[in-house]
Amino acid sequence: MAVIKPQGFEASFSSPSGKYKGALLCGPNWELLNRLKNLAVKGFSEQHPDGEVVRLSDTDLAADTGRLLEELQSISMFGADKLILVDAASSTIHKACIGAISVGWSDCLLLVTAGDLKKSSPLRKEFEASPDLAITICFDQSIGELLEFAASFMSGLGVTIDREAVELVVDAVGGNAALLQSELTKLASYAGEDGSLSVSDVNEVIAGNEAASMEGLIDAVFSGRPDAAVQAVTTLQQQGQQPASVLIALTNHCAVLVEMAAAMEGGRRADAIVKEWRPPIFFKRHNAMATQLNICGLPQLLTVAERLRSANSEVRRKPLINWPVAERFVISAASSFRRTG
Repeated sequence: MAVIKPQGFEASFSSPSGKYKGALLCGPNWELLNRLKNLAVKGFSEQHPDGEVVRLSDTDLAADTGRLLEELQSISMFGADKLILVDAASSTIHKACIGAISVGWSDCLLLVTAGDLKKSSPLRKEFEASPDLAITICFDQSIGELLEFAASFMSGLGVTIDREAVELVVDAVGGNAALLQSELTKLASYAGEDGSLSVSDVNEVIAGNEAASMEGLIDAVFSGRPDAAVQAVTTLQQQGQQPASVLIALTNHCAVLVEMAAAMEGGRRADAIVKEWRPPIFFKRHNAMATQLNICGLPQLLTVAERLRSANSEVRRKPLINWPVAERFVISAASSFRRTG
């Protein structure tokens, strides 16, 4: 077993032919955990363009705990390399992972994400006992350290920023130092002629970014683009959005699309319905809405609306794993609208 620091995870875990054939991402910092998972998927896809990424959710493995081992030991289509992602949110899934590790596999990668596991956790112990598995623990970072870094970084760029504005930016990125630096660099371009940034300046920029990110998620889900949807979820999480807010936004949008799709049953064109809709749709959103209507059929929309109700209920019942629940729904919904032809 090797403990890999977050900053070295992507380089250490990206190929079945590498040093490690599996890794466990755990800890209290869900934003960092999800970012590392997405980086691993991106790195794998870049190194293995013909490779296969298999996502196994709690629901998948709860219904068939033996599926994980089957996937690990099966050869990917056309003999390509394979990366298997598992969200281990329950003890049942932990047992499935432990069972698979005890049997072993080759020629594929396993990436397991879990919450803040204790040192006594059987899953964590199983990864620690294996020489070809790795663990990365995603700790929360000190707010004081982030505030000090932000002030110093902006000073280096020649920008004066209010203390309250710095606190606002740090809060918006949810403790992610890498994202904090990226956001501060963007904010520096908004500094006035005197090279200063106020709380109102930062509020305006953050509000615009959040609105754009939420629209990006909605468009990705209802145009059938799962990978883009997952990336949008990660961005919203980094911005400090709550999963309940994300699901509400998707619910409201889905409700409008259901009404529009019902209106199309009479043979009307999607673009005409969007243009004439009341209350009016913002004109810059007309093309996106019409495209979604041409992709999403009424039966599919009704099914997704029902799944949204279930996802909202599950988020309320399981607050400790609410982001994995939201992401699982997003992948499922976007996949249901994906064009196959």
